[in-house]
Amino acid sequence: MQFKHPEILYVLFALLIPVFIHLFQLQRFTKTAFTNVKFLKEIELQTRKSSRLKKWLILLARLLAFAAIIMAFAQPYFSKNDTSKDWFTTLYLDNSISMQAKGERGELMKRAIQDIAENIPDKGHFSLLTNNQTHTDLSKDLLVEQLKKTDYSSSKIDINTIIFKHQQITNKHTNQHHKLLLFSDFQNTDSKLDTSNVKFDYVKLTPKKDFNISVDSVFIAETNSDNKQIEIILKNQGKNAKDISISALQNQVLLAKSTLDLPSNKTQNLKLRIPIDATNISIKIDYNDCYLFDNSYYISFQKKKKTAILLICDEVSFLERIYTDDEFILIKNKPNQVTFNLIDKQQLIVLDNLKIIPQSLQTKLSEFVNEGGSLVIIPNKNNTIDQLNLFINRLGIGQLFNKKTDSLQMTEIHFEHPILKNVFDKRVRNFQYPKVTTSFEGKFFNEQPILSFENQNAFITQINRKKGKVFWIASALDKKSSNFTNAPLIVPVFYNMGKQSIKHTQLSYRIGTENQISVATKLDKDAVLHIKGKQTDFIPKQQINTDNVLLSTNKTPSKSGFYTVENNKNNIQNLAFNYAKAESYTSYIDIKNLSKNNENIHSFSSVKNALSALSNQQSIQSYFKWFVLMALLFLLIEILLIKYL
Repeated sequence: MQFKHPEILYVLFALLIPVFIHLFQLQRFTKTAFTNVKFLKEIELQTRKSSRLKKWLILLARLLAFAAIIMAFAQPYFSKNDTSKDWFTTLYLDNSISMQAKGERGELMKRAIQDIAENIPDKGHFSLLTNNQTHTDLSKDLLVEQLKKTDYSSSKIDINTIIFKHQQITNKHTNQHHKLLLFSDFQNTDSKLDTSNVKFDYVKLTPKKDFNISVDSVFIAETNSDNKQIEIILKNQGKNAKDISISALQNQVLLAKSTLDLPSNKTQNLKLRIPIDATNISIKIDYNDCYLFDNSYYISFQKKKKTAILLICDEVSFLERIYTDDEFILIKNKPNQVTFNLIDKQQLIVLDNLKIIPQSLQTKLSEFVNEGGSLVIIPNKNNTIDQLNLFINRLGIGQLFNKKTDSLQMTEIHFEHPILKNVFDKRVRNFQYPKVTTSFEGKFFNEQPILSFENQNAFITQINRKKGKVFWIASALDKKSSNFTNAPLIVPVFYNMGKQSIKHTQLSYRIGTENQISVATKLDKDAVLHIKGKQTDFIPKQQINTDNVLLSTNKTPSKSGFYTVENNKNNIQNLAFNYAKAESYTSYIDIKNLSKNNENIHSFSSVKNALSALSNQQSIQSYFKWFVLMALLFLLIEILLIKYL
């Protein structure tokens, strides 16, 4: 038992005074009676003994009553902790996007906020930690106010960081009792928790549903003059899902739609074809799963731009009539005049009828292809096998093994190839096929023939190499070597090579990761680029180069959707941002296992239970009223003794 005013207990010594007085009153001289009155004196002696007992009982009752009153004024109580110290409680509320999932009583975070506000104890001060904010030294009212202002955040922190922040706070409040409470869904992260010196209570907030379907990624499968095909990788976490509807919309207008079945815990690809001029596309998943925020995925295409083409040739080329200024930016150079910084700015490079390809140019062109560029090789009829193989081996695409001077006819059109898709309304049979008199035979890795000879060797083929691609023409296209330049196919083949060589910028970016965004623009002095959305406008980190500006983003923007890069309110580039993949995970930390291995980690089934336990731990059990009642009881006993004994 503890006392709020222990100094009052010294008054208990004053209770000895009436005891001493009572004892002194009993010390009197003894009188001896005569024999004739001795019998009467025995009766009187018995009466006196009874009276003495009564006085002792009354004295005891009175002393106990005064003792109870003194104890009551000392205010006795019982507490598990040192009451001279105040309480400082740190609450971590997980406000990550995954906390939008619905539990038994609504969204996890909003329900937790309401329960905390209703059950938080009055005692002490508080700190509130979220994934993106820290509030310290709060009263109960200020804590509730900050909770109501808390919104979802794309940021995410792990338990190690929470504990570290809590320790920083407690280091400033050493003479206080400390408590750490965690309210989270404990979505799985890669970080490992060192539980050796941690102490906290937690409530695991569990979603009602344990299955989820999300878009893992989207990329362009193929492009032609009329439309582009996007390939969507869908991820299923949970049970088998049937008849899932996937739609592609632009400004709420449906562009494409498909349905599919997704096996349990698998990924599956889906292709949708959309118009070539589509810009901002929302991919919608029609499925009521755990997380609804990831049922929308945003991708953005840039405004239609001209293809940058570098034509390297020694003489006049037929390609100058195909790559016109209205759709292409054509630069023509001789091989010894090409500057390497010019190559980096191109999307397609054509080597047309070169007698010699300088080795330094070969090396640079190999780097260009590996970085995602497209290269067309049209050989010279006088090139040797060894001469061409030197370049082909440097590119790493295959090898030539024969040079033929016989006449060969091109007899097969590969209509399914993206270069020729939608070129013909129907498959042509009575086509006037071109011929060649000189051709090179070879074997290429992962080649995709576009046109083939009658001997099944490829006349024009596509070879994919790392990020880029190479188009190999098996014959020189001068009039003595081939009549292909007079064939109807010459224009669509080379035109589509140019159009499909456009380097598409990244379709979307993930919030919460370091993004590097290259914007092709030149800035005036002191000018900066803005990223603007419906509800936000911010200036990202930017590095200004000669021909572009490199933007860096991480935690901003904080919400998924469409954004634009602007310079003086002029829209330069479209952007799309989506939430981090980790927010869609349905796997969680095995926090119960942590509490089994550490007796200082305690689990509670609900927010209310956790805060009730905190209140009980902070509570003081007072005995003041009990001692007052005892004093009244002893006074009542005294009265009864006086009246009836």
